[in-house]
Amino acid sequence: MKLHALAVATALFALPAASVLAQAQPYEQVEAPTTWKVDIGGGVVRGFSATGAKSDQFNVTAWGSASYRDVVYANGLDGLGWNAIKRDGFHAGAQLRPRFAAGDIEGSTLDRPDLGADAALYAYKRLPGNVVVGGRVQHDVTGDDAGMEVMASVGHQRVTRVGLLQVMAYGRAFDDARAKRYFGIAPEAVPGSGFSAYEPSGGAAGAGAAALLAIPIGDRFGMGAFVNYEQRLGDIKDSPLLTDDHVWRAGLIGVVRFNSGQ
Repeated sequence: MKLHALAVATALFALPAASVLAQAQPYEQVEAPTTWKVDIGGGVVRGFSATGAKSDQFNVTAWGSASYRDVVYANGLDGLGWNAIKRDGFHAGAQLRPRFAAGDIEGSTLDRPDLGADAALYAYKRLPGNVVVGGRVQHDVTGDDAGMEVMASVGHQRVTRVGLLQVMAYGRAFDDARAKRYFGIAPEAVPGSGFSAYEPSGGAAGAGAAALLAIPIGDRFGMGAFVNYEQRLGDIKDSPLLTDDHVWRAGLIGVVRFNSGQ
């Protein structure tokens, strides 16, 4: 089975929590290495929107990614990445990641975070059984007072009769600045906002699990589906800006690949 659709694994996890399943993670290779590769596609996703708008609905989304020898890479979730250390079973590097907008709240005058960027450092280690553990730390670099986020995960990947299956469990934590910027309401913002002041502290922000099935179609095409559940934790889950203390995400996306030889 030619699992060129490994790229779908990145495309389908169109959500902050699962974006670590890209070139950064040292799973056992299931396809021949190439000098460069480009993937283009799209589909529908629920529970996520880069602009923060209508994330509770199914939205049409486009996808694009590229990499050079899986050392330098770029995609819509990880931004620009570099595997500074790339060994069999261990990857470590840096990324300039997009930080997605929080989205406006209808009828409110609150100043919500727009699309920005974080600088990130990451490291992942493969254990026996093709289990990968590790995480990343990222900090706002666009002057939006969006602070820092830390993420840790454990994942497993295997080839099934149908396609490539990935499962992952993860946890996220925020510092005070990020918790307040995305989920807080400053006292001076209360007039006209429709909300009371809320000052969350940093700490555990969420924990969840995700699963993806990527299916190759011929030599250049692939399709797949993902599902993700995340439980909000700490002060985050009590924010008046949230309608639920949990979120479901799901989607269906297809891609076509263009690549060079070895």
